[in-house]
Amino acid sequence: MTLPDDLDIEKALIFFHAYMYGPLRGKVRLYTARGVAPRVAMSEDWELFASILVRDRGLPTQSGLDLERYEVKSATYGSSFEYQYHRNSWREKLAADRAAGHLFISHQDWLRLVEVRYCAGADLLEFFDAWEADRPYADPGQQRFRRSVPFGWVRENAGLLLRISDGEVADDQPE
Repeated sequence: MTLPDDLDIEKALIFFHAYMYGPLRGKVRLYTARGVAPRVAMSEDWELFASILVRDRGLPTQSGLDLERYEVKSATYGSSFEYQYHRNSWREKLAADRAAGHLFISHQDWLRLVEVRYCAGADLLEFFDAWEADRPYADPGQQRFRRSVPFGWVRENAGLLLRISDGEVADDQPE
């Protein structure tokens, strides 16, 4: 598997600290004391973080890829990664997913552990082909078409690009 190799880890970590990890760490005690279960990070935060990391720009559309060359998925550590396809653009989106790189971001413990994994769309064909065979929106009343890639599959098959532990690049980075 060929991994992206022109990563900007330093700038991605600066963004992560300034806009994600730092502010959240400052609020953890308040959330916990008040019994509030916050959204740890918005998907747009992860898309921007990934954009900086892989040096790719976002796309200004809701129905296509998140970045020009990548789809970005994030989930709590151990959870599956959800893909959603819209009624009028699912075929185009599925074709774009097949051609794009996929960045899977797992996080846990208030962002104290973050892992970014990568695989090519061609590596995910077993999922894309099965989802297409499900005939999205064949039922005119169907409101949503969502499918997911299991965390275990990603952990076994996608290459590790970056691991952040307690806000710093972990010692056990891939070479």
